[in-house]
Parts: sequence; C-alpha cells; structure tokens
Amino acid sequence: MDEEFMRGYYDAYNSGDPALLGAFLADDVVMVSAQGESRGKDAYLATYKAITAAFVDQMTPTAITVDGDTATVRITDRFTAKTDVPDFLGQSYAKGQGFTLQLLARYRAQGKKIAHIEVEITGMSGNGS
Repeated sequence: MDEEFMRGYYDAYNSGDPALLGAFLADDVVMVSAQGESRGKDAYLATYKAITAAFVDQMTPTAITVDGDTATVRITDRFTAKTDVPDFLGQSYAKGQGFTLQLLARYRAQGKKIAHIEVEITGMSGNGS
C-alpha cells in the first residue's frame, strides 16, 4: 500500500462506478463506520450504491500517512442530496441540500486489496432539516 494506491481508491470512489471501486477491495473486506459494520465486498458496494443513489458524494483526502500495509487518511467528504433524503445520520435533506464531513479513516491491506476500513466522523458542517 502506498499513497498512489490510496489516491486511486479515492478517484474510484468519486467516479460513481462500483466496479472500479470494487477492484480495490478484498472479497471479505470489513467496513466499520457510523452506519455500523459491514462484511464483504458485496455489502460494502451495496452501501456505496445506496449513498451514491441519494447523494453526490465526493471524498477528498487531505493527509495520507502510509506505514507498511496500513494507511491513515484525513478526508473532507462533501455530500449534496440528489433527491429528498428523509434520514441520513439522523438528519433529513431536501434535494440540493448538502453537508460536509471531516473523517479519519484507517485502512489495512492484504496483498493489493483493502481488507479492513474504519471510518470515524471528526466534524460536520451544514445540515438538513
């Protein structure tokens, strides 16, 4: 794992293409976030598809630190609702409303795939109704 790999992951995430994103993930990837824990590439991509169906979701890594098979990344994640969203992280959003999350993510790779992801929300600005 290196910084170039992580930047490629975020480019894939921002592309809106689940197949492109899935190429970075181990089949048994574990994702731990504010939405709970998911296990497996299919579960990760189902969550991704649900989020990107409701929001334009653009992640920008602001600091990437890589140590062997782990990476710690600070992220600015900007969301804009594509449609009315009745409940996301305890808020409702009308079409066009947006918010920004500050995230701290930790990744662990096995081989050339991401096997474990932990994402922590460290800040939020903008809100729904």
